[in-house]
Amino acid sequence: MYKSILVAVDGSEANKLAVNTAIDIAKMQNTSLTAICVFDLGSYSTFKYGMTVDMPYMQEMIEDALKYVKEASAAAGIEVKTISKLGKPADSIIEEAKNHDLLICGTHGRTGFSRALLGSVAERVVRMAPCPVLVVRQQN
Repeated sequence: MYKSILVAVDGSEANKLAVNTAIDIAKMQNTSLTAICVFDLGSYSTFKYGMTVDMPYMQEMIEDALKYVKEASAAAGIEVKTISKLGKPADSIIEEAKNHDLLICGTHGRTGFSRALLGSVAERVVRMAPCPVLVVRQQN
């Protein structure tokens, strides 16, 4: 059914469920899997005020976020392509989703004030993605 699956990776514990779901579907469908991790420099106040960012450190953070999907995919016998970017997560994920048949992302399931305060990458991705989106909610 799907030829190419994209999973959004943020390195959080909650995101592991989305990654595991993507791996399971890729294995069942015998399809390719791509993981994307987008680091939002704008979320760091020092960057907002013109201070420099330690790029090797940022790259290390992205690699740490992708580590789980690489290890879990290898354990399942699935090859995964990884993409790392700096930018706005929702925009970069939506752009990359143009190259895939299914997008899988996780959500922390925040509601009310915390959601309004933090925003929601998953919500924007669901509204704007050019392909079907499977949102995997963190189990409480």
